[in-house]
Amino acid sequence: MPINTERKEGTMTALTRMAVMLRIYTDDLRERREQGDQMVGWVLVIIAVIVIAGTVVGFMTGWIQDRIAEIVDPF
Repeated sequence: MPINTERKEGTMTALTRMAVMLRIYTDDLRERREQGDQMVGWVLVIIAVIVIAGTVVGFMTGWIQDRIAEIVDPF
């Protein structure tokens, strides 16, 4: 939606001005939401990589097997 930027005396009413400002505001919010969605996606990927790496290290070192043994036979 192109906005007429030429200034003419008395052509922009208060209602038109409010409509233009609302459009600019909603466009800005849409861009911020898209940036936020991307950031949340990357944060979830980083958390998933950390969890997977921790699980692999736990199995390789035997830490998880020790914890399972404590649960099965706590005494």
